[in-house]
Amino acid sequence: MNNFLRQQKGEISIYILLVLLVGCVIVPVYAIFLEKGFARNNFDKIQDTITVSVTSAYQALMPEYYTDAEIKLNEEVFLDKFNKLLMVNLSDEFPGIEIMDEKIFSEPLPEACENGKTFKRPGIHIVVSVPVVFSALSLLLPVRAEEFKRVNVHGDVQFTVGE
Repeated sequence: MNNFLRQQKGEISIYILLVLLVGCVIVPVYAIFLEKGFARNNFDKIQDTITVSVTSAYQALMPEYYTDAEIKLNEEVFLDKFNKLLMVNLSDEFPGIEIMDEKIFSEPLPEACENGKTFKRPGIHIVVSVPVVFSALSLLLPVRAEEFKRVNVHGDVQFTVGE
């Protein structure tokens, strides 16, 4: 029996190294990619919700006068309606959401926002801060699942004018 263990000693070491490799390298890397996919999905969902909320607020108020390059819109009423729609659409899934920056681009056009997008038609620039919990990484790192980081999501939406 003792002779058998000495002959198998090299193979047992390989199995132990293989288990350690899977447990200490492959699983954490997979968790990071999985978390990145969840974060990307949430990011896309927030940007889509911003676009839907802008379009809904714009359609609900229907500006009195618009052309291809100019919209006469009561900005305060529009932003109030937009903020209410955005909070209703996002508050269930992302509690603690905050609007960090918002600006309506109406004239003179073209004009660029801080993140580099050029508005050729009237539109709105918005930055939303969302709390994100990193759940997959909390299993591997000494971080509690209740802890979160705030992530800023930037959205630029141009109004559909003349339709």
